[in-house]
Amino acid sequence: MASRRQFLGGLAVAAGTLAACRELPEAGGSAANENALPLDATSLEDALVGSSYLGTGGGGSLIEARELIAKDLAAGLAFSMVPVSALADTDRVACPYGLASLAETSPDMQARLDAAENPVEVPVQAAFEALEKHIGQKFAGVIMGEIGPLSLAEGLSTAARLGVPALDADTVGRAVPEINQHSVKVAGVPLTPIGAATPFGDTIIVETLGDPTRAEDILRSIAVVSRECGVTDSPITGAQAKKAGTLVTDSLSLAQSIGKSVREAKEAGTDPIEAARKAGDGYLLFTGKVADFEWSDEDGFLVGKVTIDGTGAFDGQTFQTDVKNEHLIARRNGAVIATCPDLISVIDIETADGIVNPGYTRGQAVAAIGFRCDPLWRTEAGLAVFSPSYFGYDIDYVPIEDRLA
Repeated sequence: MASRRQFLGGLAVAAGTLAACRELPEAGGSAANENALPLDATSLEDALVGSSYLGTGGGGSLIEARELIAKDLAAGLAFSMVPVSALADTDRVACPYGLASLAETSPDMQARLDAAENPVEVPVQAAFEALEKHIGQKFAGVIMGEIGPLSLAEGLSTAARLGVPALDADTVGRAVPEINQHSVKVAGVPLTPIGAATPFGDTIIVETLGDPTRAEDILRSIAVVSRECGVTDSPITGAQAKKAGTLVTDSLSLAQSIGKSVREAKEAGTDPIEAARKAGDGYLLFTGKVADFEWSDEDGFLVGKVTIDGTGAFDGQTFQTDVKNEHLIARRNGAVIATCPDLISVIDIETADGIVNPGYTRGQAVAAIGFRCDPLWRTEAGLAVFSPSYFGYDIDYVPIEDRLA
């Protein structure tokens, strides 16, 4: 049994699921609400589609993400987004997400869940509120954990249910395999205190970490013994959030922009994938048909390869990606053409949606797109936790624009 970072799907969202008691000092939270921009159904769909491009094969199912947002809208929840610059220095914001065990729920575990007197349906929300109570201040907004379809949907949903805006920012600018790829941590700001909650009604506060890398191990262990674990970390101030390099800013806006370009290109009868590439200032890496793929579960991570045979301008060529939850390395005809932390995404040509690993079929027509990562990942501190060598490859990181020059 193991777990990996992911937002937890299948939330039972209904009207009136906000916490019954949130009487805590706001310290400027109302200012964030006043500057929040509403997000309607179209802009939310644009953001989800765009996040499937930025998610690099991770971040959860786009289908489940759409279902979650549709349920929230049907329940009458209101969504909004606020720029980081609108936060007051004394505000607090935090990053909620979920960890889930990849193992099937055992009969014993299911029996214990069924026997729980007050099972918690939404551990992520419980963790968020537990951390608010511990700090003694309501959070003014929700930091997106990562940009990927279900990750984004769950962050937006949590914010809507708690009645606060989502920040136009996240901790990565894409989807990633591990908690260690976390901008707040890279910026040298503690992730602690961290709130955690389980479906059994347990709440845990991790006050300090002897080593920041212990967060992954500690929280994973809670998820393993509880089936899932809601987490909220990085309760940073508005002043910290506004400091360059702490968060990847404008990432929600970028996802919206990419998704909007896809939608408008479809309506105009033009190439939606090319429109998305331009909107994200990215690179066309390959077009072809899926020839093969292989997957395994290694310590809770989806590890594998995707092989594509070229078509059109790439006829007679081959393309392959190495995957650890997300696409990490891309090779064309055996030569490396892109690596993490830059973004590598595979797009379904028929639907123009990004494909979430491992959702491929042989013969599927696809395009591979690359985007530049946020500059913070190209720093020494960023590359220390998000380079090919970090994942065990004997490959130096070279920016995608230089590899393709």
